[in-house]
Amino acid sequence: MEEYDVVVVGGGVAGSLAARFAAKGGFKTLLVEKFKTPRNKPCSGIQFQYFEKLIGEKIPREKLCRNELFKVEMITPKGKVLKGKMKMLKFWRSTFDSWLNSLAADAGADFRDNTSLIDFVEGKDKIIVKLATENMRYEVKARYLIGADGMLSRVRKKLRPQDFDKKTSGATVNYYFVGETKLDPNTLYMFYNREFCPLMFAWVYLKDDKWVIGTGANENPLEYANRFFNYVKENYELRGEIVKKEGFSSTLKSTIYLGEGRMLMVGDAAGLVDLYRGAGMDNAALSGRLAVKAITKAEEEGLEAAKAYEKLMKKVVKKIKANAKRQIKRLSSNNELEKSLSPLNMLKGGLHMLIANQINKILPPEKLIFFPP
Repeated sequence: MEEYDVVVVGGGVAGSLAARFAAKGGFKTLLVEKFKTPRNKPCSGIQFQYFEKLIGEKIPREKLCRNELFKVEMITPKGKVLKGKMKMLKFWRSTFDSWLNSLAADAGADFRDNTSLIDFVEGKDKIIVKLATENMRYEVKARYLIGADGMLSRVRKKLRPQDFDKKTSGATVNYYFVGETKLDPNTLYMFYNREFCPLMFAWVYLKDDKWVIGTGANENPLEYANRFFNYVKENYELRGEIVKKEGFSSTLKSTIYLGEGRMLMVGDAAGLVDLYRGAGMDNAALSGRLAVKAITKAEEEGLEAAKAYEKLMKKVVKKIKANAKRQIKRLSSNNELEKSLSPLNMLKGGLHMLIANQINKILPPEKLIFFPP
């Protein structure tokens, strides 16, 4: 039976970075991904420039979409348009995650795609991890297990089945549109209106030659998606066709869980999505880094890895929980949404981001100020 210091389950942002930094730190590391790669993942693929600092590499131009995003338009419930400028990074998750997988492998991690986690059994100082490919089942031993397998996490389901409902808690839906329109190819459009999205905001932006028109809802997501698409079609003169529809749903409750003992949860599997900011990848990247730092501290100082990780993630968790309360208030009505998007609040937010953007240039990755505020 093969033995590893660290086994990481899930080859997304959090898992790939955890595996990469674990391998760079001298830990014998195995990274497994359920699907054959490159694999698609419903995701905006939009981040700010500080994201490169988090992943520890400049993203090659060929890994990014052809068209750049550097403008933002926020449309309030009353139809007011608030404009701003901020350069963003934009990529397809299939291309980007595959690149992250290769970085982990280059750092020395053993990467295996098309490999599923079947089960794991914790012993006194080892975890038996049961894996399967299309043709075989086998077991490996690990000293630490990192669950980075998303909102449908098999690792978390075994550790805390009470964190999952029987029915889905909501869904996001994207329509991919090809054709002519009055929309600007360099702008991210964010529509704040409960009629279009009762979770955060509905979105429109261009990825290469496809317009992504999407939203999310706790109930009846297709009803919201169709209503929003028809609004965009009418107001921005869409002429063409929908070439693809995709969605994602989960039964995971909106609770944060970081793991226990030698088993750590990162990214979406840990519940680190921040709906107030409409972001999850930066928290995922940071959690991947900090999980490895916690394991390192556990090894050097004789600590329990989960407790060390909890301490390192304290500020992140506090921010997400505070933002969740802010989001509930903001989305209680369109009037509250309108107030939250007042010119004064937007001015404060814009100044915060401008200042933070300069400060982030000198801050270490683990101290970065995430956007939007």
